[in-house]
Amino acid sequence: MKFHISGRPLISDIVLAVLVVSYTACVMLVSRHTSYYDIYKLSGRDSVSFEKAVVTAVSSEKLENHSRQKGMVTGFQELTVRILTGQYAGKIVPVTNYLNYDTSYRFMPGKHLIVSVNATADGKSLHVFVSTPDRLFILCLFAVLIVLLLCAAGGRQGFRSVLAIIFTLSSILFVFVPLVYRGIPPAGAAVLLAAVTAGITLPLTGGTGRKTAAATAGTLICLCLAAGVQAVFCRLTMISGFTFGDTDSLMQIAAHSGLRIGGLLFAAVLISSLGAVMDIAMSIASAVNEVHLNNPSAEFRDLFTAGMHMGRDMMGTMANTLILAFTGSSLVMLVQIYTYNMQPNQVLNSNSIAVEIIQALSGSFAVISAVPVVSALSAQMLCKAGNRK
Repeated sequence: MKFHISGRPLISDIVLAVLVVSYTACVMLVSRHTSYYDIYKLSGRDSVSFEKAVVTAVSSEKLENHSRQKGMVTGFQELTVRILTGQYAGKIVPVTNYLNYDTSYRFMPGKHLIVSVNATADGKSLHVFVSTPDRLFILCLFAVLIVLLLCAAGGRQGFRSVLAIIFTLSSILFVFVPLVYRGIPPAGAAVLLAAVTAGITLPLTGGTGRKTAAATAGTLICLCLAAGVQAVFCRLTMISGFTFGDTDSLMQIAAHSGLRIGGLLFAAVLISSLGAVMDIAMSIASAVNEVHLNNPSAEFRDLFTAGMHMGRDMMGTMANTLILAFTGSSLVMLVQIYTYNMQPNQVLNSNSIAVEIIQALSGSFAVISAVPVVSALSAQMLCKAGNRK
């Protein structure tokens, strides 16, 4: 495996890395705002904060394994913890750790955890509760492992893929979400996000050229087609962003911001389908480009046919991937439906199931339509380039 350690490629990658990191830092700063409601303020001037702590001792515990669920431990532990961060750093306090079905955390001395520190304004009364294990280090370690694996397997392209991921996440978290919060229509914001993400991510991972241009244009065209199909079927089935499960909390947020709830479903489908569409679009464009390089005299029909043959092997698996992703996110709901023998008329016409079906089918439509669209765009661009030469 060959890595560039000097010269223009290294300088180019360093410049790209600096630009992406600078972009992320800037959008993080710009996206900050003051919440209309401080969820960490209690009555009066009392407050709650979540701080890092370490278990110094386990004085007693009464634990037992669940009779039916393997791996679940219930009971309680009497812990002594030392707070590591915040206003009360260094303070040693006793804490009772209750183990239940959703808090089955058994702590040993030396184990780090997150505690909820409830304090009165004068600081005389302090109540500390166990929140969760401190998972940040392990999560970061896992992320670093994936990044190193991606760079080792992909070389320079793998490193650029990491930059593309950072750019995409930063754009969603610190650009798209704040825009939607401030009243920009979610549909417009999602289309803008898709255009910018495809326009930056695809050249980063695939380089610049006609194949990237075809993949980018094809991605945007297919997403717009899928959005139109989704809009039609959402209107026919009377589904909108108001059918989300968290509509009540969203209504409260909308009352103090410019949030437009109705368009969130459109944006969700567009964003969830973006990655798969970009993937298949770049694969088709690369395949057509390879055929053109091996046979520069190939005509439009030959290049288009090659793209279609390549795409037929991919569209089924890609569409299946999207449907499985949406199904996996609804697995708990599917288990409940099976358990209670719910009637098909109730299940298939419910808001939650209908939303999942619309999302899965709209994403699949975008993936399937990408095959002929990108094949045609790539063949057309490469034929024009060949004619000029």
